[in-house]
Amino acid sequence: MSSEGADSEIVRGIVEESVPQWSLCAPTWAAAVFDRSGVIAFSSAAREGFSAPGRGDVFRIASMSKSFLVACLLLLVERGELDLDDPVSRYVPAFATPIGEVVTVKMIISNCSGLPEDNAWSDHNLDIPRREFVALLQRGLHYTEPPGQTYQYSNIAFTVASLILEVITSERYESFLKRELLNPLGLDDTRYRAQDYGDRDTLAKGFTTFDQGTSWVEREMADSGATAPIGALFSTVDDIARWSGWLSEPFEKSGFGGGQNGEPRVSVLSSFSRARMQRIHTAVASIGPRWTSPRNDAIGYGLGLMVERDARFGTIAQHSGGLPGYAANMRWHLDSGIGVVGYATADGQPVATRAADLLDTVLHRLDLPARRIKLWSQTFQAARRVDAMLHASGDFTKVADQLTANVFYDIPADVRRRQFRDAVRRVGGLTTSPAPLASRMLWCASAAHLVWRLPGQDGDLQVQIELSDIDRRPVQRIIVEPLGAELAGLPEGRDLVVRHHRPLLR
Repeated sequence: MSSEGADSEIVRGIVEESVPQWSLCAPTWAAAVFDRSGVIAFSSAAREGFSAPGRGDVFRIASMSKSFLVACLLLLVERGELDLDDPVSRYVPAFATPIGEVVTVKMIISNCSGLPEDNAWSDHNLDIPRREFVALLQRGLHYTEPPGQTYQYSNIAFTVASLILEVITSERYESFLKRELLNPLGLDDTRYRAQDYGDRDTLAKGFTTFDQGTSWVEREMADSGATAPIGALFSTVDDIARWSGWLSEPFEKSGFGGGQNGEPRVSVLSSFSRARMQRIHTAVASIGPRWTSPRNDAIGYGLGLMVERDARFGTIAQHSGGLPGYAANMRWHLDSGIGVVGYATADGQPVATRAADLLDTVLHRLDLPARRIKLWSQTFQAARRVDAMLHASGDFTKVADQLTANVFYDIPADVRRRQFRDAVRRVGGLTTSPAPLASRMLWCASAAHLVWRLPGQDGDLQVQIELSDIDRRPVQRIIVEPLGAELAGLPEGRDLVVRHHRPLLR
């Protein structure tokens, strides 16, 4: 695996063991684990009377399509043709807003427009003609919240976003998407309609059960109408892996990433815009089981993507898709690029939960950091000076040229020396031949911060420094404390995600 050199055999073993055991009430299901170079492992399963999906089978990705729409809109932003802070009514006059309020383009693609959730309605109206949708807007929409304040998932809002694109470009979204994104990125198996596939392609059929799987009703594939941009796309696990890897590429710390077989990736959309999609713009309240997870410290909606703050692994981007007969989810760990795509051929299935569990298992088995952070060179240089001083004498005045004025104001030098000697005494003295500092680095909160181990005879200490770029003497804080002191006072078993930030030297 390109992102961490991880053992692909471990990943294959996890996938092949877990995916067939997924607890789903569906005729068939499938999942793949990927990194930025593509799919690492794939597995699928089927109930009696059905055939397990193949890796190249086509499935409907439903609302996972929204990230494609947002990427297209951000292309227009980069070209100077759209401003996300513009009012929606500037482009779609039929879009009415509450008196005295403004709904911006950004609000409708970050799900805080004030329009209510409408999944049940939209699932059955993918084929609504444009004229009917515009007439719906002209009759007036009903808002349940003031615009810009509260998360509510609105498919109507995203449909309006697609109209904005068509007004600006004077062409259908479908053709713009294909020319500007799908073709350049090589997403040859991602298409807008079922009819776009040939006889050699296998399209996964969708089903519903009303008796817990005793019998199945096949669902028709709705045609693509005005609301199709929010959920009509079809794709494969390999194409979704490629799409997800491209989206996560801005977070790759090792430099410009290579794609399949090492060729340079096509940029198309800037790293800034792709990263913008994967930041929380609208916080999501935990209103039900689908939003709650003991793993998440926070969850919110970005731009066309959900964003989770995992308590161990940091930021994860994801989105689900659901239509009558289909359930799907894609998710990836931003720093490593490792992710999961999964789908089931029945609606209402907890594919997102199963995919989240699978990704969590893989990340834990590989013991990946939450983030990899490249330190400022000044940070490591200052740490070496401080570390040498602590081993030599503990006299903080010896590194005064590295310290901002507040350091000895906060704690005088003689007090610092006395406190350090007491701490050293409690660990039986420091070891006389410590390992190189680079091997003793523990974690960092930023490029200007570092925590490292100070080994003792009967226990270890840790040192924290934090730099400021304001003064030529950059170290503004030094703390010497027991190893793991940041966990004091936390409930047993709790951790801090920052402790899993891995410092890197440039």
